[in-house]
Amino acid sequence: MYINEVNIKNFRCFENFSAKLNQFTLIVGENNSGKSNFIRALSLPLTMGSLDFSQKRLAIADFNSACVERFIKQAYSYYRLEPEEQLKEENLKTLKEKIPIIEVELDFTDPKDNYELSLIHAFLGEEEKKPAFKIKYIYAPKKEDELLSRIKELVLSINDIDDLKWHLLPTDNYEYDIVSTSNDKSLSFEKLKNLMINIIGAERDDFSDSAAMRSNNILTKLLIGEMNSNEKEIINLAYNEFFGKVEGAGTFQRILNSDASFENIKEHLKDIGCIPNLPNLKNILSNITLSYGNEFLYQKGLGERNLVFIFLFFAYFKKKKSEFNLCCVEEPEAHLGVNKLRLTVDFLEKSVSQSNSLLQTIITTHSPNVINKLKISNVIAFSGNEAISLSSFGDELNNYLRKRPNFDILRLIYANKIVLVEGPSEEMLIRAYVSLDRSNLSDVEVISVSQKGYKTFLDIWLLVNKNNHNKKIGVVRDFDDQENAKIEHEEYKGKHPHITVETTMFYTLEDDLVHNANNTRNIANYFSIPLQGDESTDGEMISEFLKDDKACSMLALCDAMSCEDSPVQIELPTHINKVLEALR
Repeated sequence: MYINEVNIKNFRCFENFSAKLNQFTLIVGENNSGKSNFIRALSLPLTMGSLDFSQKRLAIADFNSACVERFIKQAYSYYRLEPEEQLKEENLKTLKEKIPIIEVELDFTDPKDNYELSLIHAFLGEEEKKPAFKIKYIYAPKKEDELLSRIKELVLSINDIDDLKWHLLPTDNYEYDIVSTSNDKSLSFEKLKNLMINIIGAERDDFSDSAAMRSNNILTKLLIGEMNSNEKEIINLAYNEFFGKVEGAGTFQRILNSDASFENIKEHLKDIGCIPNLPNLKNILSNITLSYGNEFLYQKGLGERNLVFIFLFFAYFKKKKSEFNLCCVEEPEAHLGVNKLRLTVDFLEKSVSQSNSLLQTIITTHSPNVINKLKISNVIAFSGNEAISLSSFGDELNNYLRKRPNFDILRLIYANKIVLVEGPSEEMLIRAYVSLDRSNLSDVEVISVSQKGYKTFLDIWLLVNKNNHNKKIGVVRDFDDQENAKIEHEEYKGKHPHITVETTMFYTLEDDLVHNANNTRNIANYFSIPLQGDESTDGEMISEFLKDDKACSMLALCDAMSCEDSPVQIELPTHINKVLEALR
């Protein structure tokens, strides 16, 4: 059982947003795309675990600014209508429909057994003659009329509509409720207490700091959950023994006998003593602090602490089978070096694969290493107002990324301007040229895909950026005597106005390079290669020279192009020029 769909309205950056989730989901997106806001929205209908605290009441900053602005401007116009116009039903209805209301709806999959059913049966409904399990968090005015009265007073006090600010909405008139979507009836805490969300936020540097010590909390839970009756009895006996030593120190009796003014009442105090007020096990164990070697954990680096936190987090929730737990980890790569990141990603992969059916995991990340290890098919990409699943690309792309763990899939889908090339020769040549024209091409990214086909990469880019006309992508490909492949790739030009696909005129890059302008002579002079005087023969000879040691020859040529004292003049092949021109 897990949450398979989330619908959010008017919360922070989400005006009307839907996302499909899996039992394990990786969320990616550019900065400010809403990843953290999405996790926060999920916490509103669910019960927060004791690892974090979250209020259900919201502030004005939690409202989507666009929806509030529309409401306030509508109210500004409405309350300047003639009284008889204000009384018209359609005008009042239009105003009320724009009242900002925050909603977060969660749709659960069908439970697999009776125990899972017992956790969510209270909000069983029916959609299209099938059972549906949905809950909704609602943040709305207590009384619409009171809100409208205050808004009327506000908008009539301001003469210029441009002076109306969205943050003037009076949110103290609002209250929250969590309801069953099927009948809009409120759900009590008792019915929601076993639907938990637990979050490791992106800002987690206080995990083991002495002021917060959130590590102690989860360690205490782990110890209590793992202990058997015999071990608990041993701890209770040890506590009694500890208390005996406190009593044996005689401090309490010394306090009673230290004041001479007590002489006349000592007879009444002689039986006063101390007995242990045995605390519960949680209180005893909560005094344990994590260490690392001979030091406190909070004395170690942030990366070490992050690794320990993630380990303890999943070690605890993997074993919890009495309640539904949605576990969210923001940016597990934070503060981690190469080795610690590899360990963390391996651990996450095993934890997810071994989790029980009541554990759902969401991870947000900016790391291609995390994505490539945990599979592109689990990824949801946030782009604009959409959450786009990459699950359709299946095993072929998963295997490609597993074989190339350093391939940056995020750069592919989120770079503003990107050029895809087949191999390092094209990549070095274009990078060298881009560095010489920084005023126009400084934001161009170049990615070598190490294969001849680009269609899968173009499909991914299109899926994420089909509605974003600020992004541009170009493909530089070799002809390789494959006319059909050329036609198939060039068909992508018609699928998006900012896709450019260009192919070499001859067989490969080197052939086109030497046949352009004076490149043959300039390359020959740089490498001290004598020419025969026949243009065709000389071009073929220089082309073969470049192909014989592709990477080293191209590197040397690119360095020569970038030489400040006497740069070698090389004209880019026509097909590359066309791509770069489209990206300017």
